[in-house]
This record gives sequence, structure tokens and C-alpha cells, in this order.
Amino acid sequence: MKLQSAVKRETAYVAVGTAVMSILMIAVFYGLHAVMPQVPTGLPVILGGVLGCAAAVGNFFLMALTVQKVASIEHYDTAYRTMQISYRYRTFLQLGWCVLAMVLRFINPVAGILPLLWPSLLIKARGIITGMRPAAADEEAAETDTETGPSTVAEENAGKEVNE
Repeated sequence: MKLQSAVKRETAYVAVGTAVMSILMIAVFYGLHAVMPQVPTGLPVILGGVLGCAAAVGNFFLMALTVQKVASIEHYDTAYRTMQISYRYRTFLQLGWCVLAMVLRFINPVAGILPLLWPSLLIKARGIITGMRPAAADEEAAETDTETGPSTVAEENAGKEVNE
């Protein structure tokens, strides 16, 4: 199976975004440590952030591969079962990482588990931001177009998906 460009592009987006968020998280740990010395810092926080980032990106990549595979399956039931199985295994992998992050002494559990949230937040934030752009473009078009007013443009866009 050849990796599609969309899988590469989305995985790169998630990898870069998750890495940036993890670096910010580590910086927050150090900033909080300056104010509250009981907040841990050092190698356990950095290892937790790096390994948690790797777990999050790996999980996303496995999901993207599954979606690519399911898109080529013609039978709905087979595609549905494939997605269910993938979801189950990826959830167990994440659970396994969470347990390891809590058990291993050289990893800070909070720094190890928080990066699992970053891909979802990044995707939702991008959806919100890109969802706002078409609406703003529609408003500009409505202001410049004399034949169709704002209500007509809103009616035309009423049934469109937000994440086009």
C-alpha cells in the first residue's frame, strides 16, 4: 500500500504541531517550577514530553493509515469493522503508554500523557480557523455584490459543510 500525500501532509502537520505544543508544555513546567518549586522539571519532564509526542504522532499515523485503507474497501460492513478494530488497538496502545508513563520513574506522568491530547486539539483548532475563513469570504462577497444581498449568500451556504 502506497502512502497517500494527504496522509503524509496531515501526519506532518500533526507531528510539527504536537512537537510545538510539547515544547510549550515543557516550558510551562519550567515556568511553573520558578513560581512553585514543587512542580517537577528536568529529564523526566523532557522524556515524558518527547515520548508522549512520539506516542501521539504514532497513534495519529496509524489512524491515517487505517482511514486510507478503509477508503478503498467497497463493503460497508468490512470497512466499519476495520475501523472498529483499528480504534480498539490504538486505544489499547494509548492506554499502555499511559500505564508506562505512570509506572516508569524516569518519565513524568503528566508530561507523558498530555501530548496525547495535542493532535485532537490541533485538528479541532484548524477546523475552527478554516471554518471561519469561508464565512468571512462570503461576507466580503455579499458586501461587494449588488445583485445578491447577505441573506441570499447565507441561504446559498446554509447546507454547506463547515470543513470543506
